[in-house]
Amino acid sequence: MAYAIEPLGTVLTVGSASFCVSSIGSIGVDGGEPLDATCLSNTEWMTKLPATLKEATDLNFTVKFEPADWDAIVAEVNVNQSCTLNFASPLGTLTFWGYLRTFTPNEAGVGEVWEATCVIVVTNMNGSNVETAPSYA
Repeated sequence: MAYAIEPLGTVLTVGSASFCVSSIGSIGVDGGEPLDATCLSNTEWMTKLPATLKEATDLNFTVKFEPADWDAIVAEVNVNQSCTLNFASPLGTLTFWGYLRTFTPNEAGVGEVWEATCVIVVTNMNGSNVETAPSYA
């Protein structure tokens, strides 16, 4: 199995905004809590079933930013839109629907650039409110 050595060349786009990403996670998948299938007729074991639906986990990342871009950043918060995570060529692109939930500036000191930690919530629902799964191409 091949694997990527470094995430260099990765570009995150949220709607029309691109960020100078300094570190990034990726979307994961969560199958949810098990469903209790235990009956009174069980004699030794609790029984469970897997949930039918899956959840795409939040995308966490850190960006470098200019304080002058504050208004443009705020305009992206809570807007459900198409997002792309372009991995370095030839690794492909992950496209999903979500919204920028948080943009939290970090402390900065002498010799440091402004950075912020951010979270995108993956909604799995497109602009027409139709269920739309993340896709990788």
